[in-house]
Amino acid sequence: MDVLVGTLILGISVGSVYALAATGLVLTYKTSGVLNLGYGSLALLTTFIHWQLTAWGLPVGIAAALVILVIAPLIGVFLDSQLFRRIEGQPQVISVIATVGLFVLIQGIVRLAWGGRTELVPSLFPSASWTLPGGVSVGVDQIGVLVVAAGAAGSLGAMLRYSRTGVSFRAVVNNRPVAGLMAINTTFVSGLAWALSTSFAALTGILLTQGIFGGLLDPIFLPTFVIAFVLGAAVFGYLQSLPLAYLGGLALGIAQSLLIQYQPQIVDVIGLETWVARIRDGLPFITITVALLIAPRALRIRGLGSSFVVRTREALAPAPARVRTTVAAVVFGVLAIVPLLGSVSWSLTLATGMIFSVVFLSLVILTGYSGQISLGHTAFMGIAAFSAGHLATDLGWSSWLAMPVGALAAVPAGALIGFIAVRLHGLYLALLTLAFAFMAQQLFFEERGISGGEGGVPLPRPDGAGSETGFYYLVLAILIASSLLAVSLRTGRTGRVLAAMRDSEAACRSVGIAVTRYKVIIFGLSAFIAGLGGVLQSMILESANKLNFQPFFGLIYVTLAVLGGIFHVGGAIASGILFGIFPQAIDAFPFLGDIQFILFGLGSTLALAQNPEGLFGELRRAGNAALSLILRIRQRRSQPAPVTGGGR
Repeated sequence: MDVLVGTLILGISVGSVYALAATGLVLTYKTSGVLNLGYGSLALLTTFIHWQLTAWGLPVGIAAALVILVIAPLIGVFLDSQLFRRIEGQPQVISVIATVGLFVLIQGIVRLAWGGRTELVPSLFPSASWTLPGGVSVGVDQIGVLVVAAGAAGSLGAMLRYSRTGVSFRAVVNNRPVAGLMAINTTFVSGLAWALSTSFAALTGILLTQGIFGGLLDPIFLPTFVIAFVLGAAVFGYLQSLPLAYLGGLALGIAQSLLIQYQPQIVDVIGLETWVARIRDGLPFITITVALLIAPRALRIRGLGSSFVVRTREALAPAPARVRTTVAAVVFGVLAIVPLLGSVSWSLTLATGMIFSVVFLSLVILTGYSGQISLGHTAFMGIAAFSAGHLATDLGWSSWLAMPVGALAAVPAGALIGFIAVRLHGLYLALLTLAFAFMAQQLFFEERGISGGEGGVPLPRPDGAGSETGFYYLVLAILIASSLLAVSLRTGRTGRVLAAMRDSEAACRSVGIAVTRYKVIIFGLSAFIAGLGGVLQSMILESANKLNFQPFFGLIYVTLAVLGGIFHVGGAIASGILFGIFPQAIDAFPFLGDIQFILFGLGSTLALAQNPEGLFGELRRAGNAALSLILRIRQRRSQPAPVTGGGR
């Protein structure tokens, strides 16, 4: 009984931190409409600032107070005024990508400023322990974390309930447009919400570093750990309810502590030791999946009324078919002669870029054409790659046959998500796909029998394409075929149906379009193309390795696809090739390696906020302007010279 009580106290202590962070996340989402996936990075940055102040000799309590009460709120206000307020009114995908960029940007800043080292943060609390009535011994740090987190949450609750500012907060949280009509300064409330949320992120990072990690500040593990459990708790309240989000945080903390403490006993009863550990690690994403699948209908259809795709700034007439064909022929022609002109390293670099282009094409088909969003395409890539590897290695299949069959193995998973997409929409669907990727990683890709452990599953290149040049042309051929498929899909009847679904799913249902069938088809097709990309990525390395299918890469891929131009096949090709050749740029200019995260973060935040159409939108606009200029020049030259009258 003493062990159980101690475990519950630890769970409540840690859970109160999750609850506090989830409250801050929901607060900003309800007031500004932005789900901050960079919350964990904000916790990391502010905790590093706290550590730096203590390293300079500032007392730990004063350093923590300065960070939580001054520095963190200023960061929050800056982000609200300079970034998120600028993308207000944009589709949700823009805000999601902006917060992913924020996540990477802050990682780059931490890496540049502190070298990415793990540091030991001084404790806020003494290392003593107390004995409670009944003989239960608990650490002072556990009690301290619980008291501080609960006190912060209680202060927020009191402010929301009893102060004039709290009334304004509740009005904006319940209905921001109506609050604006009632002369409430929604801009001020949004800025204050970001200040409070960032302050809670700082408090979360400092308390978790003390309560779970033994004072160790890990720049790689902390941000992903924070956002995982915070998202789990926030979705427990469906991103709408502050009390339910707080309750979700407490429940996750208690469940995590019980699983850690009683894992040996659970294993003795049901066996499956590794699976129990994986369930424990994947607990927040299991929570997200279950909560979303059983969500009330009113919440499940919340995304129906708003598009989750990028809108162009102005309507541009499509270039003539002859121009598009000429440009495509030139691009693919240049790619075809590269192995004849360049080095082997450049051929490998461009082959890698074209593989990413194939993956991004799968996102163009799904998100750009039909308005469905997936943050979990790495799961499809991993399923296909490991399936192809086992077919080729264990069963002795030819790699030519294992490649398409492996890609087909991802189709059922995609079709399943497509079927679920009938029930979920918008941001909830995006979160479900992200949870799917994390569960695939934790529950399956970590299984040695599936992923082959650290060494991966061998996946040889096909016969006749084993050389660097031969494999390059295989990748080019698949890229061309995938591009033609995407173009024909968009210009055909299916493409028109998908565009109608993207604009108004309810209208499609009203005219008898089988929305369920088309969603299953488009998710399955997108999974197949992403699976091809995963197989090719493994073939170029001659091994399918779980490290290449980390769930976070799915967020990066969606970000790059949007930066390239999520509506256009050309955007996928351009962003994939640029992403592939970036390592060559680092080799030529080594300083880029130190700021690559910062560059990516700036591109995904400030640049995307100014130009939501992405790179291809700008290239298309420039091309149209150049074409118009050429036509005007030709018209002037073809006009007859004016006739001047003669006179005496």
